[in-house]
Parts: sequence; C-alpha cells; structure tokens
Amino acid sequence: MAGRKRIDIIVNPAAGGRRNGLFDAVLRALHDGGAFVRCLDTEYPGHATELAAMAAAEGRADVIVAAGGDGTINEVARGLMATGVPLGLLPLGTANVLAIEAGQTLDARSVADTLLYGEAKLVGTGLVNDALFLLMVGIGFDGVVVSNIEPLQKRRFGKLAFIWEGLKHWIKGPGASLKVEINGRSDEQLHGIAWVVVTNARHYAGPFVLSRTTDVTRPGLDVFLFHAGSRLAFALYFLGLAVGVVEAMPWVTRVRAGTLRVWESGASPGAVRVEVDGDAVGSCPVSIQAGEKILRLIVPRR
Repeated sequence: MAGRKRIDIIVNPAAGGRRNGLFDAVLRALHDGGAFVRCLDTEYPGHATELAAMAAAEGRADVIVAAGGDGTINEVARGLMATGVPLGLLPLGTANVLAIEAGQTLDARSVADTLLYGEAKLVGTGLVNDALFLLMVGIGFDGVVVSNIEPLQKRRFGKLAFIWEGLKHWIKGPGASLKVEINGRSDEQLHGIAWVVVTNARHYAGPFVLSRTTDVTRPGLDVFLFHAGSRLAFALYFLGLAVGVVEAMPWVTRVRAGTLRVWESGASPGAVRVEVDGDAVGSCPVSIQAGEKILRLIVPRR
C-alpha cells in the first residue's frame, strides 16, 4: 500500500515528548517509510496557525502534522480549516486528549504508520468567542488552574503541575457562580452554576472519561453543568471523572447544545477564568457555538 510521501510537521519545540525521544523516533520511522519530511518550529503563540496556513497554501504536503500538545494542535487546526489538507498528530503534550480520542498510542512506529497510511476522518469543531476549538472549553475551576500554571512549570513538571494547582484551588474553595444561557434559554436552574465544561470529546485531561457517548465525528456540543460548588462536591466530581461516571452523578446536568452563553453571577468582571483545549484564553463572559466547519483528521488504520 502506497503511503503519504510529503509530510510537513509543525513543531512546538517546548513540548515534553521531543525531549523523551518520541519525536526523533517518529521522524526515523517516517524516513524509513519513504516519506520526505519538512519540520517547521513555532516561535511564538499563534505561529503554528500561520505556519499551517502557509504550508497548506503551498499545496505540496499530503498531510500537515501538529507536533505538540492539544494547544498546538488547536493552532494548527485553525490554519487548516477549509483548506482540505488533513491534520496529523504527533502527540507530545501533557494530556494529549485528541490523540486519545483518535485511538492513537504514543508508540513511535504506530504514530508513523498512522501518518503514512491512516484514514482521514471528518471531525466536528466548536467556536468560543468566534475562535475555533476542537475539544473543550472549561469555565471556572479548570480555567483557573490552567491560568495559574507558568509554561516553565508545565514543561518541568507535566501533569504534576496541574494536580498541584488544582489542589491549591480546591483548598481555597473552588466553586464559581455562573449564569448560563443554552440555545437562547436561561432560567433559575441555569443560575448559580459552579463549573461549566463544554465538550466535543469523550475524554477530559487525558484518559479520564467525561462522556461515554460524545463523539468528535458527530457535530454538536455536550454541555456539563456542575451545580454544587463545595469542596466535597468537587472532590466527588473528580472521583466521578476517575471512574468515568460523571454524567450519572447528582448535581451534574448534561445538555446537548448548539449555542451557549456563560457569564459571572456575583463575581468581579474577569474573575472567572476560561481554558480552551488546555490553554488559558481569558475570562467570562463567553459565547460558544457548534462550528459549521469540518476538519479532516488522520486516525490509525484499523
């Protein structure tokens, strides 16, 4: 079977997997498979989007690969929207949620095989304040945690940095107070929400299952509303994530949505932080909607 011959890889040079040898091992396997590989390093936030758009416009690459974490993948995807060029994954990040969604293991030969021979599947997208996201938007607890982590902490400590920041925020008392409007409707049941997660994916923060039925290949968004904001409630939420039963828990409502608005209730403006695909992006208010554009993603062959 003939594989892809021209592969452009957009690399986040700070990603941890480059240091542990996965990146170099994938490159060797791609060369062994007969591919011509060009690597383009990012130099600043948003650069991956520019590089992806440039590479797609050149028309030479059979696939453009994001080598980094979910934030880097998000940037590359933005540059590929409406170009028809498929997105490949070389997962080097902390959580690698999209790779897990796609069924991609962190084995170099498997990654190379996927990039050379994998099927291009259509995946859905979302928009947060008119900016694209692939996986999820977290408003409240995880927004604060991600916002408080410095890039050096993330590179040096990986998942431990998130655990430590999460524990510190939990001790302070994590519950926000949010008002939510879903599909143009807001009532008392949608006021005083402690945490909101809007997702296009089954998994959360790596291997943890948030929803067993959400599918990135199915357009539309699932909204998880966490009503209770006490320390005990959040401890139970995290336990539910660990065992994959969040959607069945008390104080949690799951809603299928096309549009969503979230704003603070009783908080100072800008106090409730927001994360998108694992990167901090600011604070409330936010407007979210299911994206109309579809992305082609290379997934492992069966």
